[in-house]
Amino acid sequence: MEHNFSLPEINEAFSEELFQQNLNSISKYDSKFAEQLDSKKGLGNYSISLDKGLENTLIVNGLQLSSRYDRQAFAIYRCRNIDLDEDIFIYGLGIGDELALLSNNSQSNIYVIILNPGLLYELLGRIENFSLYIKQNIHFVIPNGSFPFSPNCCVSPVELYIEQHVLNNLKTKLINIIDDLNLKNEVDNVLLQESIDNLKENYEILKNEKLLDHNDLLNLGKRIAIAAPGPSIQDNIERIKALNKDQVTIVTVDVALKFLLENGIIPDVIVTCDSKMSPEKIGDITPYRDRLNNSLFIFCANSPSSVINLFNCEKRFIFKKKQIDFIDYLPEEFSDFVQITGSVLNLAIEIASVAKPDNILLFGTDFAFSDNQTHAGKTDSKIFFRDIQIIKVLCNDGAIRNTVKPFTYYRYLLEQTIQNNPSIRFDNYSKTGAVILGANLVEN
Repeated sequence: MEHNFSLPEINEAFSEELFQQNLNSISKYDSKFAEQLDSKKGLGNYSISLDKGLENTLIVNGLQLSSRYDRQAFAIYRCRNIDLDEDIFIYGLGIGDELALLSNNSQSNIYVIILNPGLLYELLGRIENFSLYIKQNIHFVIPNGSFPFSPNCCVSPVELYIEQHVLNNLKTKLINIIDDLNLKNEVDNVLLQESIDNLKENYEILKNEKLLDHNDLLNLGKRIAIAAPGPSIQDNIERIKALNKDQVTIVTVDVALKFLLENGIIPDVIVTCDSKMSPEKIGDITPYRDRLNNSLFIFCANSPSSVINLFNCEKRFIFKKKQIDFIDYLPEEFSDFVQITGSVLNLAIEIASVAKPDNILLFGTDFAFSDNQTHAGKTDSKIFFRDIQIIKVLCNDGAIRNTVKPFTYYRYLLEQTIQNNPSIRFDNYSKTGAVILGANLVEN
């Protein structure tokens, strides 16, 4: 990739003359996009100022759009993995440094996905030489919330956090994707040794336990209700009781179990997988233990023995192929019976999907929280997520609520599960939770 390319000049004050000049240039090339953009005036509330270092950049709502020291080097770094011979996607224009670089070095189609249309409207009155971007192979796109992701791309992380209510679903998806490897690495580094310790401790225990297989899932029925611990489950407790009486299968995740039991609901299946889970996090279920005798407890090979031993009911376990390194008697052909990734909620839904029901009902799958409550019955549960950056997410009632990056990652994985199971209808009963693409919101 060559290093010599022209960068746009930027001005602090909005110029109506410059805006019209740039808009006219766009209109001659793509009149439909120009009309779309003109309709986005005022979409978002932007505070914009010029920031001067060795180079100039713009500060938008307190966030700088590009490097103030070496814009060219920054753009080169962002685009370092792009295949110039394939279609290229740029998510977020910024002030155009990456587009300038790529348009100078590639004849492939370049799609510029505008994450903040109202901001681009403002920038057109501040960016000079915008005509550099008016080329036959450059296509500006105002997307919808479900716009697809292409890996041959660069993403402007700053634009994901500017006016998060605008194109929120697409922005949070991109946050998930660019954080994916970092999150996995962090989780792997933090939990790896703890997981290994649990596997070694479970070496003898698992000899007496049975592996989960399709026979265990045959009787789960055509409708399966999933109980997660989001605050909205409290709004649906009577509905879940009615489903329980109608013998609809209730599958609960570990940390929602006590809440169900306290409300007189005996789940058919209990799922756990976190190597950091503990009896304390599940809560005291001693008064209800005998009532769980007809339930099925599904756990992972690396689940803590203290959690496994909590239950006297039927038990089944699952394991990953790489865990055979620590428990050598496990049959490799039964590894990865279901996809074990993300949170225990993701695992529970994967297990339910393997049972091939017609309908999966989602309760408490909020992936968002108000005030400090992330879990039903726990009023200050946000403390579980210390030092993790809070971001914004669009919810089913139209509100923008706080969430944390792991929640958005788990939601993204759930959306993939929904997409991979087109024959199953997923109904979401969390009115105040985050929008889950592909799920049907049940409002009555």
